[in-house]
Amino acid sequence: MPEWFEALQSGLIDFLQANQYIGLALYVGIEEAGVPFPIPADTAIVIMGYQVYRGQANPFAVVAIVVSAATLGASILYWASRLIGPRLIRRFGRFLHITPERQQRAEYWFRRYQVPAVVIGRLIPGFRVVITMVAGTARGNFLLFLPSAAFSALIWALIFMTLGWVLGEEYERFRHALVSDPKLSVAIALGLLALIVGVIAFVMRVRRKKAARTTTKVESELG
Repeated sequence: MPEWFEALQSGLIDFLQANQYIGLALYVGIEEAGVPFPIPADTAIVIMGYQVYRGQANPFAVVAIVVSAATLGASILYWASRLIGPRLIRRFGRFLHITPERQQRAEYWFRRYQVPAVVIGRLIPGFRVVITMVAGTARGNFLLFLPSAAFSALIWALIFMTLGWVLGEEYERFRHALVSDPKLSVAIALGLLALIVGVIAFVMRVRRKKAARTTTKVESELG
């Protein structure tokens, strides 16, 4: 890894540790607005989780700041994409083989599955910005996008803050591994996402079975 890149990473981490809440809000908000950083915001939240472990940060404040900053940043990117995205597609879409028919099908699909697409898509590292741009370009319902983005940010904040909290004294070793290998952050997030999706699927399955039993019971009583 180049020395200048390591120095930049160390500077950003020092900034987060020195400024804490303000640094976290700026870091998360700017990244969610579409400005990339050499260190993903996932790592910034892990750092704050470690600060919680040390008693130097409040966990409720950390979660509230991440949710607020992420939702605000995503909202800015949503509206920018909504205003500019369709024009760019009309002008350059043919070079990407995006025909009007394909665009209409994509917009229909997104509007139909907007809530799960935003909630799950924004939990995947590297895809949060993409799904936000898709939501804006497809002119998704902002009144659905806003709570979906906030709920996804809540899950995101809880996962990575808890990770930094639980690591405790192992934080420094883990941070070095996370910074030197961004794929580790992706693997962790995907693993946790799979766990969340599995739990949701299990709960939905239990509810369906319960509803089916209730329907069968009602039908037998009526029969």
